[in-house]
Amino acid sequence: MKYISLLKKCMSLFILIFLLIFAAVNAYIISRGWQLLEAAGSFRRVYLVAAVLWATLFLAGMILKRQFDSAAADALWRIGSWWLVVLLYAFLAAVGFDFLRGICWALGKKLPDIIPHYPQLKLVLFAVFSLALAALMGVGYYNGTRAKVKTLELSVRKDVPDMQELNIVAVSDMHLGAVYTGRDVRRWITQINALQPDVVFLLGDTFDDNPAPVIRKNTGALFGQIHAPLGVYAITGNHELMGRPAEAMNYLSQHGVQSLMDTAILVARRFYVVGRLDRSAWERKSIDALTTPLNKELPVIVLDHQPYEWDAIARAGADISLSGHTHHGQLWPMNQLTKSMYEQDWGYLQKGATHFYTTCGLGAWGPPIRIASRAEIVQLRVRFGK
Repeated sequence: MKYISLLKKCMSLFILIFLLIFAAVNAYIISRGWQLLEAAGSFRRVYLVAAVLWATLFLAGMILKRQFDSAAADALWRIGSWWLVVLLYAFLAAVGFDFLRGICWALGKKLPDIIPHYPQLKLVLFAVFSLALAALMGVGYYNGTRAKVKTLELSVRKDVPDMQELNIVAVSDMHLGAVYTGRDVRRWITQINALQPDVVFLLGDTFDDNPAPVIRKNTGALFGQIHAPLGVYAITGNHELMGRPAEAMNYLSQHGVQSLMDTAILVARRFYVVGRLDRSAWERKSIDALTTPLNKELPVIVLDHQPYEWDAIARAGADISLSGHTHHGQLWPMNQLTKSMYEQDWGYLQKGATHFYTTCGLGAWGPPIRIASRAEIVQLRVRFGK
């Protein structure tokens, strides 16, 4: 009980700190926009109301989508989530502008004194930034909703009875809920089936926290349309664990997707699939505990949402390990952060005889926008034989 009480206090403190930072950053960028619109007349007030409203919709949508299952909460998040892009790039632009002002101040100058028609120039800068941001959002929306197929050819030096090749399709981070819906799933499944997979892996964050919108719309029924003779398997990601993981994974099971939560199974007596709980779980089995009982003469495929513990996975004798989670930052320059956090935040890496791949994901968190990557479906054509 003391542990739970301490956890609640820590969560309350985290929420308080988040709200303070959110309010401060929004106040900073909105005030800088107000200053740029010095020559805009009454449009300034329109801008102020619109900016504050959009920021409020972001915060309200983020909270309500986790607490309530309703079309209204979905709509708030669909609209409000786009503010995340405005927030990031307006902050970067404002910091850059203030850096320039700081240089001028250090030199004993002020921008209005050295730039003629300064108020009108600021208005032009605001318009240029707005148009550039709109274009960036358009490109990002395409990247976030139109998936490309990444194909890899892998070789595993093990003999498999009656199987020389295995066609794997893996996807991660669908984030189904208010933003990504049945329309997106239908398009993705069409692409998956076109690859004629033998087996399909869902690598976590299939749900965006709360599974209720997916269940209400029965989006999961579409998974039954995947054609994979050796099955469809799913693991948990951090977003399932932040929501209602048992409800989410049981719902997938009702629609032909087998959930693997710290479990290893033998598929068709030909290869093992080891599905790990996400590392954000209170506790999970070690990779050694999961793989030691297995017959290592057969291929071992590990599914682990977050790309950690790769040395341990390689030592455990896994042949292939697949992860997601990172989104490759999703929005530039956040990909620079994920590059520093993970050994391989996107793409292929080999350690000894073990093949690792981290996918940048299929959906996105927040707005359906990707600036640092493009949504992807991963196809692995695996050849067996010594």
